[in-house]
Amino acid sequence: MKKSLVIAIDGPSASGKGTLAKKIAEHFGWAYLNTGAIYRLIAMRVIEQKIDPNNFDSEISALTKNIAERDLENEKLFGEDVGAVASVIAKNKKLRAAIFDFQKDFVARGKKEKDGCVLEGRDTTTVIAPEADFKFFITCDVEIRAQRRFAQLKTSYSEILSQLKTRDENDFNRVDSPLKIAPDAHVIDNGKLSIEEGFQKILQIIQS
Repeated sequence: MKKSLVIAIDGPSASGKGTLAKKIAEHFGWAYLNTGAIYRLIAMRVIEQKIDPNNFDSEISALTKNIAERDLENEKLFGEDVGAVASVIAKNKKLRAAIFDFQKDFVARGKKEKDGCVLEGRDTTTVIAPEADFKFFITCDVEIRAQRRFAQLKTSYSEILSQLKTRDENDFNRVDSPLKIAPDAHVIDNGKLSIEEGFQKILQIIQS
């Protein structure tokens, strides 16, 4: 296998793309970035600072300062309340532009320092890394995604399902960089696959 591969993994929230991306990165020793966690970090800052997520252009510069990769592992980022706000602010074109350079720099450093990188998150395959060597779109019925998230969070299933449907609506229909399947992406339905089965399916494609 040639070195410095870039793997981009896209798909709706709670489809399992994060778990699969981490396993691929760990398997090859490549750099890993959850691009959605960046928006979640900004969303948490918006919540903490009581900023209107629909009107925050003047705060974008301050909100996007000092983004460290270690901050993206904060478990608080992955609650549904933060996710709901992240879905709203991700529509903002100025915010997406402000974060774009961070993401592209990560790809460059990953290729240079780790001989490869794995990015997962919405629009990684179409906007952030359209030149990726392998692109995957992980899909799964929203009811199954809600059940999996419910098993993790142990909160209201109906509330989780409603939030995921709202996020899907926002992500697929936003004007700027909507969630869509890249023409050259490998589509994997993760609804009935175990983590290991999904991992092996992606691994076989990469190694082929």
